[in-house]
Amino acid sequence: AGYHIALIIKERTSTVKTWRAYQAETREDWARHVRSTEGWLYAIQTLRNAITAQTFLATTVLSLLTLITGRLWDILRHLDRGAERRLLTVQLISVALTMLMSAYQFLQGVRLMTHVGFMFPVSEGDTVDLIMRKSQNCQWLGLRWMYVSLAPIAWAVGGSRAFFGVSCCLLQFFRVIDRKPKGMGYEEFQGGGI
Repeated sequence: AGYHIALIIKERTSTVKTWRAYQAETREDWARHVRSTEGWLYAIQTLRNAITAQTFLATTVLSLLTLITGRLWDILRHLDRGAERRLLTVQLISVALTMLMSAYQFLQGVRLMTHVGFMFPVSEGDTVDLIMRKSQNCQWLGLRWMYVSLAPIAWAVGGSRAFFGVSCCLLQFFRVIDRKPKGMGYEEFQGGGI
């Protein structure tokens, strides 16, 4: 949690771009580009692909959650000892909450992009741009919760040492993927040279 709080503060107080901020701005710029060029077919194809990807991620997360919950529930039913049973219950809840939050965020992104598909040709102002930014934030949160779910899964499968090891690896992983992308033409894109 501390890492993500620091990341949000960094995004708000610094001029340094993170991957999430870069993607959100790119989606807004894309929406403006589609409107200015009236590339409706291009927009619908792109939205369809993004909706398909996020729907696939949501269903994958829910399928994995079903398998994990089934296995942990089976183990939980056969436990007699109180402390061990309570610990496994907390682990199961931790896994379920992180994975459900992931699926929820993916599906909210799908919902927003579905609305954008209908709004593109008829909306005025920057409404569509802002919705595209929100859809990016939903996708980012869906991926983030999916990655974070690895820690409670490791805790349930391998105990506290596995939880600590996976948490340290996730922290390093987040530090790498949250950097501003290099060599992707971001500055030229922002300058209008699409």
